[in-house]
Amino acid sequence: MLPTVDPSVPPAPTVPSPSAASPGDSWALWFVPALVVTLMLDQATKWWLQSQVGVDGRLPADWPRWLAWHYNPGVAWSLFADWPQAVLWLTLVLVPALVWAWWRHFRPLGWAENLGFGLVLGGAVGNLVDRTLAGFGQLGGVRDFIHVDLGFWPLDPWPTFNIADSGICIGFAIIIARSVLVTAPSAATQAPQGS
Repeated sequence: MLPTVDPSVPPAPTVPSPSAASPGDSWALWFVPALVVTLMLDQATKWWLQSQVGVDGRLPADWPRWLAWHYNPGVAWSLFADWPQAVLWLTLVLVPALVWAWWRHFRPLGWAENLGFGLVLGGAVGNLVDRTLAGFGQLGGVRDFIHVDLGFWPLDPWPTFNIADSGICIGFAIIIARSVLVTAPSAATQAPQGS
């Protein structure tokens, strides 16, 4: 005998189980801390080191050789240093474009993509702060201070960089590695289409 359903009783609401959540549902757990930590660490190190720069525009001589203060009005290897305003406007366009690309295409994918984009955008905003201050005449450019020339090509010369640049490079490396390692399901594991 089949059970009867009383039409006067509303059906019980269905609650999705935690295991049914998609990988992208926890994006904030990876994206927000990566962005905030990268941005805060970048700005904190820049402001502190800037306070240590002497009247000669250098850090103290007894500091480690891998620390070297430098203002970069351009991008990597001081490219476009003669057009700092153009670099600022390009950055003002690229940061929102990266946010849109992350939100629309990468946010739902999983923890690695959100971690990577958090690092990238934290670094991009950190350097945007410097470029904006430079645009108003408060700085000479993006504040770089990590100097890693090792005496052999391609690490000699290597551009001086900062925490923001590191976040951008590591973040893009994570995103690229993830896109290479994650492959589509093989034909053998796909369900047959129709009968």
